[in-house]
Amino acid sequence: MSGLRRARAEDHAAVVRVLTRAFDADPVANYMFRQDAHRARAFELGFGAFFRHVVLPHDEAWIHDEDGVALWTPPGAWQVGALRMLAMGPALLRAVSLRRAVSAARAGRRVEERHPHEPHWYLFTIGVDPDKQGHGIGSALLGSVLDRCDQTRACAYLEASTPSNARLYERHGFRVTEEFRMAEGAPPVWLMWRTPRDASQ
Repeated sequence: MSGLRRARAEDHAAVVRVLTRAFDADPVANYMFRQDAHRARAFELGFGAFFRHVVLPHDEAWIHDEDGVALWTPPGAWQVGALRMLAMGPALLRAVSLRRAVSAARAGRRVEERHPHEPHWYLFTIGVDPDKQGHGIGSALLGSVLDRCDQTRACAYLEASTPSNARLYERHGFRVTEEFRMAEGAPPVWLMWRTPRDASQ
């Protein structure tokens, strides 16, 4: 699709803007990020930290014009590591608030513990501006990596935060492996795995 390219450091503002708008009503994002007067800034800080410190170093952040974003990490690169976590710490602390820091960290760790150990591409997040949804942008962003997965017979993994998102991913070859809640009172998360399409047919 025309307009699809790798995102660079100078795209930081556009990446954050798209994801903040796309996840404004997302149940998991709203559970993790603070919901007070600093809510809008919390979304910007959280998505910005992961873009800059986790995804950008691997050159697998994708942007469509300035209305869609997908943040991937290649096989073996999904773990954040102590140094990157230290670099992200201040932004993430402000995003979740000091009061919820421990519970948010515990919830995130529960998600991480379920992460598959088999080599795979990891879709950390994907979002399309609400005003641009329904035009194939999400599918193009997924295809930026899934086409290579099929060509190289590589697997992919993600966590879906809504049933409608899970259905979209199923159309692209993912299947739900588990539904769980990261904490008592948290919204459900659907863990999804994809084998290469030529290997699963």
